[in-house]
Amino acid sequence: MNVNVTGAFIYFTIPIFGGIPITQTLVSYAFVTLILCIACIKLGKNLKTHPDGVQVLVEKGVDMIYGLTTSAMGEHNAHWAPFMGTIFLCSITSSYIGLTGFLRSATADVSCTMVWALMVSGIIWYNNIKNNGFVGWLKGFAEPVAVMTPMNIISEIAQPASMAFRHFGNVAGGGVITAIIYAAFSLLSTLVISFISSQGWLVTAVLLAVGVVLGLWAKKKGGKKRLIIAIVCGVLGLFALLESLGILTGVPILSVGIPAVLSCYFDLFSGFVQALVFTLLSMVYISGSLPEPEA
Repeated sequence: MNVNVTGAFIYFTIPIFGGIPITQTLVSYAFVTLILCIACIKLGKNLKTHPDGVQVLVEKGVDMIYGLTTSAMGEHNAHWAPFMGTIFLCSITSSYIGLTGFLRSATADVSCTMVWALMVSGIIWYNNIKNNGFVGWLKGFAEPVAVMTPMNIISEIAQPASMAFRHFGNVAGGGVITAIIYAAFSLLSTLVISFISSQGWLVTAVLLAVGVVLGLWAKKKGGKKRLIIAIVCGVLGLFALLESLGILTGVPILSVGIPAVLSCYFDLFSGFVQALVFTLLSMVYISGSLPEPEA
């Protein structure tokens, strides 16, 4: 995930209204919007009565969104499914777009998640005013007793803030942790390879020989431990040899693999979970402002 701990980079500023900065987040979200629009147009064309292939998967996803919406908000709120699906797709795509390496995850910027949270709060306030009237909505802050008004107001403000910072914090924090671990393994790789190559040809040759012998033994007799040790010894010996010859220097070989495994959690799994949590919270909060129809 492409995360800059100093914040989103500003590409340029449009000199109107006091200056409108065009940041990495805006560019990333523009790509997210473009991707989702193109996907909707492509997937919505040439629909068949008897679906097959991609259309089956799309319809299954739509059914899942409707099922999740009705289970969380009730059958009478099924019409909110497109909105909830849009929130989920925008969230997960905005998180995954950082995996491209040249775009920043839009959800790693609190301004992005805060807009979504305020939009959800705006819908809740609108529904409460529509159902209870403006005066009735204001009276709601004094329930159950008038002395609770300050706490109710704080709670109303804390709701969008908690939604926004939870989503932003998990995505940005995961990216920072992955970057730190990658940097640590890169430094360790440089130190280990440099140390081995500085010990001379004998150590490098021994490592290569051990790697080859253990590799052949593991191939013949089996054994995952021997195979792993053979690969480690062979790779360290090979890169130490290349560095001593001046062919390859400073290659962070130890940073290959382990950060990728961590990225599967912090980028893929965590991004999916945060999108799902944000969508479920939106369903719960909005459904609380929509009373069930009278029987």
